Amino acid sequence: TGMNLQEQHFDAIAKHLTAAMAVGGASADDTKAALDRVASLKGAILNK
Repeated sequence: TGMNLQEQHFDAIAKHLTAAMAVGGASADDTKAALDRVASLKGAILNK
């Protein structure tokens, strides 16, 4: 079950997160840390 998220959806989430963090004034280090954390959850997010 779930939302049937695919690789392209995950990539879009990462892109939007990066853009939102830039608009919010996050540092490059903080953005990288957030993206690394999201990437570590990719399997769970995509139910794979």
